[in-house]
Amino acid sequence: MMKSSLAVAALSTFLLLPITSLAQNPVSTEPVTAAERAVLTPSRAVLERGWDVANTACASCHGQDGVSTAPGIPHLAGQRMVYLHRVLLAYQQRERRNDDMNHAIGFLNDEALLAVAAYYANLTPPGPQPRDADWADAVQKKGGDPFAPIREEMTKCVKCHGEDGNASGSGMPNLTAQDPAYFVQSMQSYRNGERGHRLMQRLVAEFDDDTLMKMGTFYAVQEPRRTETTGDGNPDLGQALAEGCANCHGADGNPTGANMPTLAGQDARYFVKAMEAYQEGKRPHESMFEAVEGLSDADVQNLAAFYAGQEPVRRNVRTPLTTAEWITRCERCHGIEGNSTDPRFPMLAGQERAYLTTALEAYAGTARGNSAMHAMSAPLSETDIETIVEYYASSQPKSVVYMQLPCEDEAE
Repeated sequence: MMKSSLAVAALSTFLLLPITSLAQNPVSTEPVTAAERAVLTPSRAVLERGWDVANTACASCHGQDGVSTAPGIPHLAGQRMVYLHRVLLAYQQRERRNDDMNHAIGFLNDEALLAVAAYYANLTPPGPQPRDADWADAVQKKGGDPFAPIREEMTKCVKCHGEDGNASGSGMPNLTAQDPAYFVQSMQSYRNGERGHRLMQRLVAEFDDDTLMKMGTFYAVQEPRRTETTGDGNPDLGQALAEGCANCHGADGNPTGANMPTLAGQDARYFVKAMEAYQEGKRPHESMFEAVEGLSDADVQNLAAFYAGQEPVRRNVRTPLTTAEWITRCERCHGIEGNSTDPRFPMLAGQERAYLTTALEAYAGTARGNSAMHAMSAPLSETDIETIVEYYASSQPKSVVYMQLPCEDEAE
């Protein structure tokens, strides 16, 4: 028995349908339906109907030729047909909220949605947008360094805490081996005056919480080193005293809680100063007030010596990806240079810049409901978004050709 199956050809690449699911939401991964498959190779009548629908409902914003008429509005020419159809359904069903879109297509039946999706998908996509002359330098300088946006701010920390957060000066704390959440909490305490240190208060006042989190992440992913300032206390006596601290800080000073500081390998002189600040009420923390209340000066010195001699353990924090690594991840669904070969996933090549930026920000903030895209977009920095958008907007879009290929089923 003979029957037709559909294959898609993008240049020399062929993709058989139906397509196996990727890690996206069900609406994107559902196999191509019979109705969608039928218009992947549309008839003249379907394209003429699509022209009529576009002229009536879409052209004022997206152009009759599928080229955006204003910043922030996506190009539709050459966009993948199944993706367009499913996005239109999402707007019609209010799964995507946009008053203009919800109104424009609210009255259309599915036949009309399929026709207009096929019409735009079969138009020639616009060429790539001119690439920013400084883009290559930006990618080289920033795109390869996930911490590029905070490098300048962090130069203010180097003198006291070292290039990597492992302080060499006596009395200065190591910033490595701390969870980013604790780092942010500590910096906020300096900023709002709960920790009395004028220099730190002045420095931290310049940083917002997002910058502090990125700085905390940087220090968390560095390899921690044990301090050379071990103090004059007796570590054996300190170990016995540390049993009372283990519940929060771990038996060896390496805690599991994100809001608990690592004490292992910490500078002994700094540890003593911190304990004295708690004893004198200069650092407000009810649990710590109770913990240090009965400690003598010798006890604090002994605890400092014990913790200074322990090996700090790097926190389980993932190093952020570079922009180049993010683009590689995007290729899994969106294809090389943003030219997807799966008709369910959008072509990003040549897309309007402002629209790409808005879309990434919407996924990052869950304004668009797609769990996979949210997971991908949430960690992106401003620099990541800028360079990713520039990369795709200035990439050459390529049309995809669909054709009916005959195939023969094996005789049963």
